[in-house]
Amino acid sequence: MSPKLLEKPTDSISQYQKLQALAQNQKKDAIEQKALGVHIVENDENKRSYELFASEASGTSDAQWVLKKVKVQFFSENNSSFTVMGEVGEIDGTTKDMIIRGEVLTTSTNGYQFKTDSLRYTAKDKIMNSTDAVYMQGPPDSKGSGFQLRGNGLRVDIRNNKMEILSQVAASKSIDNKKFNLTSQTAEFYNSSQEALFMGQVRMVLGESKIEAPRARFFYSNLQKSLERIVVSQGVRLVEKDKIATCNELEMDLVEDKMTLRGNPKVQQGEDEIRGQEIVFLEGGKKVKINQVNVTGQRKPEK
Repeated sequence: MSPKLLEKPTDSISQYQKLQALAQNQKKDAIEQKALGVHIVENDENKRSYELFASEASGTSDAQWVLKKVKVQFFSENNSSFTVMGEVGEIDGTTKDMIIRGEVLTTSTNGYQFKTDSLRYTAKDKIMNSTDAVYMQGPPDSKGSGFQLRGNGLRVDIRNNKMEILSQVAASKSIDNKKFNLTSQTAEFYNSSQEALFMGQVRMVLGESKIEAPRARFFYSNLQKSLERIVVSQGVRLVEKDKIATCNELEMDLVEDKMTLRGNPKVQQGEDEIRGQEIVFLEGGKKVKINQVNVTGQRKPEK
């Protein structure tokens, strides 16, 4: 005999069906409603808060709505700021809070994309949160693809058009045909521009340069649509081949291929040490320009 399984295992019940059952328990005495091809516009202070589309919905007006194949456009100052898509969703009929689950994709107006397993929206604060692992794809620029990033935890502030990765950030990108890698504790991105900020134990590797600092900010050219400058600050250590440099701020100008060290800059190479008010590496480090130079080192013996 070969036994046959006549009942579906519990795990095979779709997430949508599970949420429907949960909503059924929470619906009090109200009449349950079902709809296909759902379109909802939520207003806040006479302005659009969000616009929602779903292939199917069931629930009650005073409890939980369960949605299938969800797409939500969130608005900031009545302009579309973020679009969120997922397999299923839940809306609290009273608070208008929302949870979206299943291959959730959040896209900003300027092209940042975040993938998570779930996302929670709080209507009162206009904040979206996720505690899941996050994969981010940054918008492309004129020189190629944008940042690829992994981290944990996502926070999206719709009012201020700000996106945050909350921990364990690891990012990579190609810059001028050089592989660039970065790790940090947190990261911030902005919907109004492509500017990015990395904070907390920032470690960067670009070609042969290794940089450590508490903070790194990336600036993009609005005209050229490309990464223009990287400013690393609050105590910088740079290692490149046999050179070790320290300063308070390091500016990397990717357009002119130069690095400028400011704030007590010091460069050590072997037993030689260079100090100055400002030290500039030109042509990828082939030339050095020093303002108010102070050079120390051991004099080589005469032959």
